[in-house]
Amino acid sequence: MYYQKTEKSLNTIEIEIKKIFFQVFPDLEESEFDWKKKQNDYENWDSFSQLNLITMIEEKFNILISDNDAVGFQSAENFRNFVERNR
Repeated sequence: MYYQKTEKSLNTIEIEIKKIFFQVFPDLEESEFDWKKKQNDYENWDSFSQLNLITMIEEKFNILISDNDAVGFQSAENFRNFVERNR
């Protein structure tokens, strides 16, 4: 039972982070999304987009992301892993 609950929680995290990426990058196609795709692979991932991602993820998951952590986020996978560890 615990495993199912944890798995469901992880799936929810992935779904919500993916939604946030599509909100921040409205021109991003489903087929272009990749958890490992790096910041420099996104045409419009600049400091403003980074701030939007951080703010939206903090609000969605009710967590705080420090400046030290924020500078290390360069992929959707980085955000997902952080949320999984700090939720």
